[in-house]
Amino acid sequence: MPFLRSLLCALFLVPFIILAQERERPELRQELWMSVGVSGKPSFLKGMLGKSTVKRIKTYGEFGYRSADSFFAGKQVYLDLGAKYDLSDHFTVGGEARYAYRSEADDRQRACALLQYQTEWERFDFGYRFDYQHNFRPIGQEREIFRNKFIAGYNIRKFKLDPQFSVEFFQWAGYQGLMYFGTRYKLGTEWSPSKGHTFGLGIMHDRERAVYAPAYRFMLAVDYTLNLRKV
Repeated sequence: MPFLRSLLCALFLVPFIILAQERERPELRQELWMSVGVSGKPSFLKGMLGKSTVKRIKTYGEFGYRSADSFFAGKQVYLDLGAKYDLSDHFTVGGEARYAYRSEADDRQRACALLQYQTEWERFDFGYRFDYQHNFRPIGQEREIFRNKFIAGYNIRKFKLDPQFSVEFFQWAGYQGLMYFGTRYKLGTEWSPSKGHTFGLGIMHDRERAVYAPAYRFMLAVDYTLNLRKV
């Protein structure tokens, strides 16, 4: 029967048609990330906790801006508040909270607990940071996030702009189990014109995974930090 032959032919050709179609290409975005931060120590707690304990505590705040595809089209403004405690010369624990205002979507809030390790070998600096991040979002969305960040830097002799490279892996503990859904790379440097003042500059790249239409973002990161403990 002509109809049956045509149907069988069409079914036979379907796999080849699907293979011939191009896969969904990642969406490329360019963004600007800027932030201003202040860090210090809670001196008012000396009477309660003792001078030696307060010396190990670092409190900080950060106000940041992130653009959309156009560098000057605002996408997000956020405020971070956090504290860290030095367990030893190498290990640090802490917590952080963020409130983010988003111009084109719902505002977001999150809270983080972190563990950080740092060490040196000859002229190299190595670090590892683990974050448990809880996002205040509806159930079914990315609420419980685990972040693992690996850092390597090199101290160039008689040069103030030492390079630093990091890679961070994002995992979501959700209804599908533990899912690896993104990677972030950063190559940057810092410059301290005077004691307590630090400027940072870096290029970052985010790659989404495990989604139908992933986004690949390239970010220019510029930041300034005032360390009141060193001024």
